Order: sequence, then C-alpha cells, then structure tokens
Amino acid sequence: MFSKREVLISLLMAAGLGCGSEPGAGAGSGPDSMLAGRGTDNGDPADNPFGNSDVMAPAPIGMPVEPRPEPDEADGECGAVTLQAEQVMVEEMVEVESVVTETLPAAIYVMLDQSRSMVNNNLWVPATNAVSQFVNDPASAGFDVALQYFPISGGVCADGGGYKTPAVAVGRLPEHAEQIDDSLDNANPAGGGGTPIEGALRGVTEFCKQFQTDHADEACVAVLVTDGLPQNSSGCSENDNVLAGIAGAAFMAGVTTFAVGLDGADFSLLDQIAMQGGAPDCDPGPGYACDVSGGASQLSNVLATIRDTVTRVETHTEVVTHTEQRILDCEWALPAPPSGEQFDRNKVNVKMTAPGVDQALGRVDSPSACAAGGWHYDNPSAPARIIVCPQSCDAIRETPDARIDVLLGCATELLVE
Repeated sequence: MFSKREVLISLLMAAGLGCGSEPGAGAGSGPDSMLAGRGTDNGDPADNPFGNSDVMAPAPIGMPVEPRPEPDEADGECGAVTLQAEQVMVEEMVEVESVVTETLPAAIYVMLDQSRSMVNNNLWVPATNAVSQFVNDPASAGFDVALQYFPISGGVCADGGGYKTPAVAVGRLPEHAEQIDDSLDNANPAGGGGTPIEGALRGVTEFCKQFQTDHADEACVAVLVTDGLPQNSSGCSENDNVLAGIAGAAFMAGVTTFAVGLDGADFSLLDQIAMQGGAPDCDPGPGYACDVSGGASQLSNVLATIRDTVTRVETHTEVVTHTEQRILDCEWALPAPPSGEQFDRNKVNVKMTAPGVDQALGRVDSPSACAAGGWHYDNPSAPARIIVCPQSCDAIRETPDARIDVLLGCATELLVE
C-alpha cells in the first residue's frame, strides 16, 4: 500500500505533465521541470483556476486524496471499471416576458335591402354572393356577424321593431358562415313594402347599442346596404335629416354606421348617414358613403374594407411560463454497476481527465465539508448523483475538454486535509 506521501507525489507528477516553465512543455520534462515551475509562480490565485499557488496549471485540484483499502484489497491491486459520467438533465418552469399582439373581436350587423328593385335591377344575386364571399374570406375569421333584411313582414319604423332582431343571430366566423349562406340561399326578396330605411336604420343601430352594452370589450358596427330611396314605405320617415339623425344619435352612443349604396341608391342621403354615423370616408371620389353602383359584386370588397377599418389591434406584455431543460452544473449521475455486480457506495471514485490532466478527486462526507478537489453524494444513504464541490467546479469548467469518469469497484479515495 502506498503511503500518503507517495500518493501525493504520484498525483503531483501526473498533473505536472505538460507544465514546464515554458507554455506547452509536455510529458518527459520530468521532476526537475515540475520543480522548476514552482519558483516562477507569482502566488496570485487569479493566475491559477485550480486554487494551488505553488504549482502552475494544470495542477491537482485542492488537497491530496488518500486511498481507503478494503481488508481484502490491502495486499493486492484493485481493478476498477471506468465509466464516463453522464450529466444530469432536469426540467424547470421558467417565466419569460413576451410582447403579445392580438386582434380584438368586433361585430358587424349587415342590414341588406331585399326590396323588389333588387330583383328587377339584377342586383340580388351578385349582392348575396358578395356577402357570402365576405363571410367565407379567411381574413374575416374571428369576426362576429349578424344578418337581417328589409323590408320584412312586421317591421316597425318607429322603434326598429323586427329589424333589431337579426334573421341570422350574431356568430363568429368562420364557423358561422354556413348559417349565413343558408339564410342567403333561402331568402326571398319582398314583392312590396317599399324601402323602409327608417326602420332598417333604427333596427341595426339599436341592435349594436345593446350588443355593446352586453359585450363591453367588443365593438359593433352597423352596415346598411340599399339600392333605393326611402319611399313607398308606409308610416316611415323619408326626411333626410331625420334619417341621418338616427345614425348621429347612435354614434353618440358609441355605434358607428356605414352606408353602402348599390345602383339606384340616394347617395346624397347615404353620405349624410355615413358622416353623422361616424364612418370614415369610404369613397375615393367626391362622395362619402361606400359606392358600389358600378356592380353589386363590389360589395364584398367594401365589406372587407369595413372589416379592416374596424379591426382593433392591441399590443401588451405578458409573462409566459414554460418548461425548459437544464443541465445541472458539476453534477453527474451515478452509472449502473456492471452486470451481475452490486453497487457499493464505498467503492466509487471520481477522476477528471483532460489533455495533460489526470486528476483524482476525493470524497467528502457532506457539502459542509467541501474543499477544492472534493466531491460528495447527493444523498449519502441512497446516492443517485455525484456533486463536485463548488471550489472545484470552476476549475473543471475552465479546463478545456475536461471529462469526468466514475470508477467502480475500488475503495473510495477520501479527501484529506
């Protein structure tokens, strides 16, 4: 059995390989070279990451280690099994701040003219196709849409009765598009009843006011689509000021009203409705209301413009928690013993190797006993991991190509003071 002094000299000489007085001195320099290196150290710990001011790097980490032989090993050599240690990977919850941009929902209530002129002027089919195209547009996903027609049986001009109840209840696209398509396919333009714009305006704006009361975080916009004049509508006002005033009162209550005119519409009236209703200028020409008199098929583009106009985008910062994998620093998993052998906590050794370094580390009993060159178990009674003492961890990290091996089968070498 080696004496403490012989073990220490052996470890120092092994670590001294490649440590001459000149950088890069390699094996073969001998003891004289190692001794010569002693006198050149300035004693500054910052110059030596291994914490030894007497020997130039690479040098043994900290204090020497002492073999602790088992009785049956006292007169013979031990054959250890060397296994590369595996670093421990753990999962942990991490909070990260991120900037989130989201499109806030908005509702659109479309009030579509279905008077006799829509059929007579060949506007009905292209207009309904345009509405269908809009609700099936992927860009419309996330919007809430409701649909009603005018005139309808039982519609009331004085308070919008009948018109403020949608034929197709409000619902979110794209799922809701099928119900709107079914309604458009089954709708029958009225044979009479004139063009009761007053009832339609009161109904569409009253619905939106109530919707916004019930959904404080969602805007509702009214969209009136017509091809006619406010005439032949028994009991309904045909006065431009009265009709535009309905939109103005709704705007004061927070509801925006868009007016869309097909071929034959009274654009003088529609311009007033749109302006007092708070809608932005929708006509690149001299008008103000949305003008699709050039073809009812243009209605889908106008509805898309309205959609984009009322889209609200909100940006805010939120903290997101997610799982990240992290390698435990200077901790390694105990390898399984060779097949057919029992694990013995007192027959485990730890060695660091690197170019020019072959360093044995010594075990300490607990973290409180840690010193340079030491390691300990995570749980001495049921060990699963090897943890290198903090005093040695930095030196290991700073050693290029450092590798930790676990040797099984030989009596554990203890760190001695």
